[in-house]
Amino acid sequence: MSTLDFTPGQVARARHHTYALLGRLFVDGLNDELLPYVHAIPELVSTLPDSLDVDEAAADYQHLFCFNLFPYESIFLDTTGLLGGAISEAVWRNYERAGYSVNKAATSADHIGPELSFMAFLAGAEAEAWEDGQAAVAQQMQQQQRDFLQTHLLRWLPPLALAVRQQDQPFFTALADLTLDFVHNHYASMGSTVAIDFRLPPPPTLLDDEKTGLKEIAAYLATPLYSGFYLSRDDVGRMGRQQRLPRGFAGRSQMLLNLMRSAVQYDALPALLAELQNLGGGWQKAYADLADSYPELRPWATTWQARANNTVHILSSITTQYGVAA
Repeated sequence: MSTLDFTPGQVARARHHTYALLGRLFVDGLNDELLPYVHAIPELVSTLPDSLDVDEAAADYQHLFCFNLFPYESIFLDTTGLLGGAISEAVWRNYERAGYSVNKAATSADHIGPELSFMAFLAGAEAEAWEDGQAAVAQQMQQQQRDFLQTHLLRWLPPLALAVRQQDQPFFTALADLTLDFVHNHYASMGSTVAIDFRLPPPPTLLDDEKTGLKEIAAYLATPLYSGFYLSRDDVGRMGRQQRLPRGFAGRSQMLLNLMRSAVQYDALPALLAELQNLGGGWQKAYADLADSYPELRPWATTWQARANNTVHILSSITTQYGVAA
């Protein structure tokens, strides 16, 4: 049955419930309260073991989203690669203008969970407007949803979803893919005719700066806005094991720097750079596949793809010109 068989209010109400559930799963993970809803979604329940241990599921969530992959818009879009700042404040202002409240003490406003919950809030307001016969208000709510998708959620959901895929967590991979699919379908249904001109700030010109060393390269690669991809602690750990190199325990950028310094010490830097090129190439292809599978997301996917392309080129050039300062 297509959405054409339902009233606009029913469609908006269904979107409200779906966004709300997706948002809660990203904030809370799998728990006893949410599990019955998960069992109603084939894409999610198919990833669960026959006997689910909720405590183990909570540990998996903590490892993924509190240690390894930080699902915040500012992490992906701020030039520092750090949480907070102007991007978090911009998201918060969107919430305030709409009358949506979020517990700042619980998490930052730009976490994927609250952003999806905000979409649930707007879809719920749209549904109520349709139910009350207020078409003009409902259309205003639709416009707010479109604006938030274009100016926030869609700018970083593609790299977030791809980053989750890299982390060997079947349930959360399915959750991220389901979220991407749902958001794409919602956005496509809006039939927006406005051309999207999504651009990322220019990255540092590493190859033109004679002071560029391993520290600058590691910081660049660990900043998604510059590299075009997300390197988690586990990603760095896997590369270290593959190259049989120590990398220590620290933040992502420092772990990568430790790994690169170890590679210099053991004459393995060219091999490590080749591994990083392969990783970047995988992200290039993933973005291209996203653009093909989700045509409405093409402006965002191709922009991120171009950034990953640039990073692969930089890594290739560094390998050719091998001799950066440690």
